[in-house]
Amino acid sequence: MIKVLRGLGNTVDRARSLALFVASAACVLFASVAVADESDVAKHSDLEYHLDKVVVESSPLQDTLFNSAQSVSVLSGADLDEQARNSLGDTLAQQPGVTSSSFGPGAGRPIIRGLGGDRVRILENGVSTQDVSSVSPDHPTTIESSLVDKIEVVRGPAALLYGTSAIGGVVNTFDRRIAEKLPEKPISGTMEMRAESADKTRSGVFGLDAPAGPLVFHVDGFKRRSGDISIPGFARTEALRDSESLDYSEPKGRLPSSDTDNSNLTLGSSYVFSKGFLGAAVSEYNTAYGVPNGEPDISIDATRKRVDVRGGVRDFGDYIESAIVRAGLVNYDHTEFEGSETGTVFKQDSFDSRLDVTHKEIHSLRGTWGVQVQGTKFEAVGEEAFQPPTDTGVYSVFGLEELLVSDDVTWQLGGRLDWNDTSTTGFDPGAQDDFNVDETTFSQSTGAVWDVSPDYALALSVAHTERAPTGQELFADGPHVATGAFEVGDPDLGIERSLGTDLTFRKKEGTVRGFIGGFFNRYWDYISLNPTGAEEDDLPVYTFQAINADFVGFESQVAYFLRDREGEELSFDIQPDYVRARDRDNDEYLPRIPPLRLQVGTTYYNKDICRVRLEAQHVFAQHKTADFETSTDAYTMLNLYVNKELPSIMKNLEVFARGTNLLSEKARNHTSFIKDVAPLPGASAMVGLRIRF
Repeated sequence: MIKVLRGLGNTVDRARSLALFVASAACVLFASVAVADESDVAKHSDLEYHLDKVVVESSPLQDTLFNSAQSVSVLSGADLDEQARNSLGDTLAQQPGVTSSSFGPGAGRPIIRGLGGDRVRILENGVSTQDVSSVSPDHPTTIESSLVDKIEVVRGPAALLYGTSAIGGVVNTFDRRIAEKLPEKPISGTMEMRAESADKTRSGVFGLDAPAGPLVFHVDGFKRRSGDISIPGFARTEALRDSESLDYSEPKGRLPSSDTDNSNLTLGSSYVFSKGFLGAAVSEYNTAYGVPNGEPDISIDATRKRVDVRGGVRDFGDYIESAIVRAGLVNYDHTEFEGSETGTVFKQDSFDSRLDVTHKEIHSLRGTWGVQVQGTKFEAVGEEAFQPPTDTGVYSVFGLEELLVSDDVTWQLGGRLDWNDTSTTGFDPGAQDDFNVDETTFSQSTGAVWDVSPDYALALSVAHTERAPTGQELFADGPHVATGAFEVGDPDLGIERSLGTDLTFRKKEGTVRGFIGGFFNRYWDYISLNPTGAEEDDLPVYTFQAINADFVGFESQVAYFLRDREGEELSFDIQPDYVRARDRDNDEYLPRIPPLRLQVGTTYYNKDICRVRLEAQHVFAQHKTADFETSTDAYTMLNLYVNKELPSIMKNLEVFARGTNLLSEKARNHTSFIKDVAPLPGASAMVGLRIRF
């Protein structure tokens, strides 16, 4: 089987043919089997119909997965426990249309449909993380996956509610740090311990919630340490080993500078009353990790201190259904080291605040309106300070209305207006030392959901979104070792515009459930980092340039439930996804675009026995490469997860184990800047113990 898949991945034509075949097969399976299974559904009236029960909290109108106009994935519960990894990007890398930037175990940011960096907005409870992970792929995303309850991935243009930096999508994480309701138990919490073989990880996590009258107190934290990861064979590709010799031993078996040391502590409290809540939380996140970019002994030490305030009221007066205010204030700094020598220091002070007001239904019309204010003060000092000090302010108003056109059709319409101000000191375009760029962006979206039948829905969304250039794209002027380039910005860059279309077909009930969908995004003045052919400081010079680009692709997640009763499940699933991105002007491919992927798996669950998940993911070779970019070979990952609940005086005591890359495949992630010097980990076994009370 593996040899056959590898053979199919050897040529672009075969990969394309298989992509079309999988998409067609999924459509046929989705339609034909579902119709044939209606009689079986009638026999099993206790089926759990997931799509119409999972509420999308990123939608202020509280849509479910079934009736959302956007393409959304939700990771929670046992699925989140199974997928939790060191970085947020690696945690979400198995989700449809999502990959990771994979800059070693210490840094991995989600990439959605081939778009990453500033085009994907990462949120904590609706407020930006406010770290500097969007500035460079070797910078950490300051979210610990094992401490969140749910992660939502909103694919496609989502700038309407979350700002210009959500032009590619949104990742929204949710936790219990600020309680919005009184807990049912007098005290509740979680404790977890894990150990993993590939990098000798040792980690512990805890969380505790305790109400005292109308007050709810929360504390959580984690600690993780890991060593250099084990890899199959050499770290560098054969082509690199043949062309460039090292003055030290060729890394083999272990990936140097891939160790991590992370910790976090959070204290939160909230006051809960009959129609609302008001609370605050303070947290400190620390991480120290190696940077496996092929240079010896490079590491990063980062700290993020954060204060969150959140409050809301429900059923306020005759017209307001709810009003929620959120604010986050962050002090972030990290230092990059070369051995024990300090290299570059990054500092950022920022805040993000927003107010969302949802009105009560008026003649089948319901909606949300809001305002948002964001501010960032960024500074980099040192040899690799490729961006001068930059101040950014964004002031926004937005609205979203939903109309029930008929019993079967729901229509959405929304818009967002942003005033963006970016200024810098130390930038010298000609004779001018200070520089300021003001941009006004306006984004609009419309979408409709048609309930074709009680079990089927068809969702269509069209969005015109605009993104103002970042300080890095405007003012960069220096060596950036993480990207292997001397980056040069352009202060004359204008607004990046896109017109995106998503079409998704869903089925929520019966033996076959899931979705299939396709998308097409056309960009005007897409800001791309392109090579010039020149060289400076022994690095190739890359400049930020505006091009016209097209992104087209599909993603699907379809499951066949052989058995789905209370306390028992046996299911099989298939999940293909694909994206192709090209420069319209010269018909060339864009860099670091993920190749076709195909994942198949089976899940068995019995509450009296255990939960077992076995999956195989084949990632096809990527030969559609940009200038100065190398191709990437195909690989197949085989993973296994087992979870068992044990009898205990505690209500929930679980032991779990995960086997990753059981075939010890040599795998390189095409979306990673360091793929040619840092492969993914080899075979690994993880065991853990979790207590919930």
